[in-house]
Amino acid sequence: MSHVIRQSYNEPLKMISPLEIEKIRDQRKWQTVEVKITPQDLQKNIEFLNDAVVLRNSAEGVPLMTTTAIYGPIRPGTKVALTPGKGTGVTLIEENCTEESLIKKLEDLERNASIPKDGNAVTVYANWVSSEEGGMVPSLDSAANVFGNTGSLYVNDKSVVLPVLDVSHPNYHQTLGFYGAKLLAPNEEFCMGFNQVLFGMEYNTSLPDYIRNYAMSPLGGGGLFVEHHPFPHIFLPRPTEGGHVFCEAKVTLGHKVTVARGEPPKIIFTTFRVPSDGSALAIKPSAIHNDSFTNGRLAVFVANTAADTVAFRETSPFTNISVKDK
Repeated sequence: MSHVIRQSYNEPLKMISPLEIEKIRDQRKWQTVEVKITPQDLQKNIEFLNDAVVLRNSAEGVPLMTTTAIYGPIRPGTKVALTPGKGTGVTLIEENCTEESLIKKLEDLERNASIPKDGNAVTVYANWVSSEEGGMVPSLDSAANVFGNTGSLYVNDKSVVLPVLDVSHPNYHQTLGFYGAKLLAPNEEFCMGFNQVLFGMEYNTSLPDYIRNYAMSPLGGGGLFVEHHPFPHIFLPRPTEGGHVFCEAKVTLGHKVTVARGEPPKIIFTTFRVPSDGSALAIKPSAIHNDSFTNGRLAVFVANTAADTVAFRETSPFTNISVKDK
């Protein structure tokens, strides 16, 4: 999900009253949301969380992405485990964690990784122009980017086919490391190592309609997005229960290639399936990512910071983009 339009990244000047919170939660977009966090966390963070709760419709008004739950938070300095279906969805293990942080582990994975093997990634010739640098896409839906304005990723290829690696692929974990990412096992304990709280926002996306009728729409998402930001992400598919599959998660990760002066800019991409068994995919701060090819309920842990979001573009949305299983 891309993508929390924020009016301000500062703490609110005053606490929002319970009556004001009730009015906020009376909005249509909140009607599908299970609030798993405490009333105190909801009250303290209601302005940010209200921006993060989205309802994305087709031009005909059909809901294609809804917000279905809020989990957490993951607080600074704590050791936690993700426990979907239990309490707030985040179980506190220790208050003051002194172990190596998950962020440090992710950065080490990237630093020591090799370039993905042939077929496990695609190189796209594309120029990243942020909204602040003149790439802003105009006339988008107000719910299109939860972090602010959307810039442009100008693609200089006729088509883009993203290879999809399943967890059973022999190079799955090695390729994840190249992007500064790691698969967390169910109930795996970790110390995040980030200095702000992270809330898990669960979004339910309907494919293929979301891609076709919203993300690629000139007046919806303006093109398939990719983004990066100062906080780490965790992608947690709602686990399968009793044979019922709630989520088929695909997360696309990117890596900007360092090129010589005068050479065209390029980015390497791979898409990864995330198993719906309680596992989660963690990525380091500043990692390029997209989750638009996910079908179903995916929780994305987010913090209250700005982000640099761009859409695949030509002079209009770049639509010749697809995923292909390896």
